[in-house]
Amino acid sequence: MFMNSVFRSKVLVVVLVAAFVMLVAPVREFAQAKAPAGGSLVGFVYAKDMKTPVANAVVKIRDVSSAKEYDSAPTDANGMYKIAGIHEGRYILGVTGAAGNFNFDYVMLLKATDMAKLSVALTPGGQMSGDDAKGKSFFKENWVGLVILVLAVGATLYGYIHKPEEASPIR
Repeated sequence: MFMNSVFRSKVLVVVLVAAFVMLVAPVREFAQAKAPAGGSLVGFVYAKDMKTPVANAVVKIRDVSSAKEYDSAPTDANGMYKIAGIHEGRYILGVTGAAGNFNFDYVMLLKATDMAKLSVALTPGGQMSGDDAKGKSFFKENWVGLVILVLAVGATLYGYIHKPEEASPIR
């Protein structure tokens, strides 16, 4: 009689279900492969002389396709920065510091599982820096620049694709 009352008890069913869940739930989490947290970009920021580290500069990267931005904490006394949790894609780089804004013109490919290393020097040669960075980009904020770009690409493609036919009395 005691055995019949124990096995028909709701308390026993609840205890058995709870024990099963506690035993199986952690195993399921460990068995699942976790996706990588993302890649990272590390490096140093140097001044114009390419030797002096720049402290308190913020390095920013922007995904070319989605325009999502990642930024670092301010650089330390050695000019070191780190951006973690980056998704795979193509990025452009910019640095904001006491000397102004520096936007770099090249595109870099970052992988989601790797740590990329890139050190930069804040020199105005080729990059938009300081007061020049306040100006407008020719293609981004000026519709005339976009029209010129589209016309140039169209004319180039037309020149490659269009082949003049020779004059023939048969045709």
